[in-house]
Amino acid sequence: MGRRGAAARDAQAGALAGQVRGLAAIPRRPGWPGRLLEEYALLRLLVRAHQRRDELPEGLRDTVRSRVGFTVPQEEVLSGGERVRDAWWVIGARDTAQDLLTTRRAWLRGRRTGRPALVLSFAAPGTSLDASLVVGTEIDAELAFYPGSQPLRALVGERYGTAEPGTPDGTSVQGFLDEHAAAMTQDPWLDRWPATLENMRLARAEGGDLYVVDEAGDALPLRMGDPWRLLALSGGGPVTVSGEWSPRGLRPLAAWHEDEGTVVL
Repeated sequence: MGRRGAAARDAQAGALAGQVRGLAAIPRRPGWPGRLLEEYALLRLLVRAHQRRDELPEGLRDTVRSRVGFTVPQEEVLSGGERVRDAWWVIGARDTAQDLLTTRRAWLRGRRTGRPALVLSFAAPGTSLDASLVVGTEIDAELAFYPGSQPLRALVGERYGTAEPGTPDGTSVQGFLDEHAAAMTQDPWLDRWPATLENMRLARAEGGDLYVVDEAGDALPLRMGDPWRLLALSGGGPVTVSGEWSPRGLRPLAAWHEDEGTVVL
């Protein structure tokens, strides 16, 4: 296949091509042989699932198409996607830049449903990201979810009223791990999952690594460059912490303290 054909194929399967390019960074991390093998296994599973997509249930087929890189137009999601109205806590946001495009991941969780949601926005050079979802607030809104076996990404459809400050309900470490395991059974290619953990204290291991520990003594490793804002906020006491969970640990995004309110990390 020539360069033009390869470029056309990469454009059609952009997400898959990006995952393949990302493998080059893994050997620079500790424990890279096992991690590289895991990623190759997931890619192999995705390729085989796409080859046999006609045999898959509809939700899983939609997930496979999304992971490969086929997109669903926003108009189609808004008109035909699953609609869920709730009071949504905005539990965290993170911006990442790749090439000339900046992406904002805003994480939400429903007060009534307990359901997580991911709202993405993109900005090219000279344009602004969507700033309407403010971390630490709660919005009454109807979200439209993209199709999939584990619907997570969503668009904000209708809003009702104005955003208000709000502290999200959290769970224990075991409750979070159970939720994440259930999500992985539906979508084994999940690379991030939102966590909201309550009554968490900070602790350091003998090697200096930082963890959050719940009342039962269960812990999750933290992945953050500067822990001082979180340490200062907690002061040794319990806090509610939100973040992105990945195979490398929990990246904190925000924290709530009974007296200090919301702190974006």
